[in-house]
Formats: sequence, C-alpha cells, structure tokens
Amino acid sequence: MKVKDYWFLRMGADCLEDARRFNTKTAAVCEFQQVAEELALYGQQLEASLHSAPGRDTLNEYPEFVLALGPRGGVQVQPC
Repeated sequence: MKVKDYWFLRMGADCLEDARRFNTKTAAVCEFQQVAEELALYGQQLEASLHSAPGRDTLNEYPEFVLALGPRGGVQVQPC
C-alpha cells in the first residue's frame, strides 16, 4: 500500500522546517496565490517552493515545483 504524500509550501525565506502542509497541490498553490497577490498590492514579490513528501521528517531540500506570480496574474508553477 502506497503512503499518501502531502504537499509542503515554503514561501519566501522560510526554513524548510516551517513549510505549511497541505493535502493537495491545488490547495497549496491557492494559498500561495492569495498571499502573493496581497503582497503585490504593496509592490512586493514572493516566490515559493512546493515539496512532496509523506511527512515533515522526510522532506527533501530540493522542491518538485517553484511558484511565482505571472506577469499578467495567475501562478506560474515550474517543475524543477
């Protein structure tokens, strides 16, 4: 039986240990979009990394995806 992987979102300069856990990739991307769009209103930019793992103790330093707001809005999800 395969162990469920969670998605861990690390935003800005947060440490990997501080990454927030989400049940789905979509939920993590939506959370990033809300925070990044709010910061963009004040002229600030935010990047994030998205890591997949069965638990916090098995997180890998290298992410599966890097997230950023696109030039016309929306989130760019680029695989690593």
